[in-house]
Amino acid sequence: MHTQLTKLIGQRFLFRGKVWLIVEILREEDALVIAPEQAAQNQRIQADQYGNATRRCDHCKTLPLSNSDNPDEYSTEVMELLGGRLPEQSSGQD
Repeated sequence: MHTQLTKLIGQRFLFRGKVWLIVEILREEDALVIAPEQAAQNQRIQADQYGNATRRCDHCKTLPLSNSDNPDEYSTEVMELLGGRLPEQSSGQD
């Protein structure tokens, strides 16, 4: 059921008054990760304590994918998110 959602990674959604991007589908955890559009655009590469490059996204949210009452349905949070899908932005380069 969640396979179709992978096609939506990187898409923009209006969710609870903010524009969010789907950044990851966590199948094992049955969760969907979203990040505010502004935070996703301002990706900074940051080194961890061992000098390895990492990216920090403090504002990510994890939403449950499946409805707890019926695992064959999406959660109400995911349905709310999907209902706010925004059109793709053009790059402005023609």
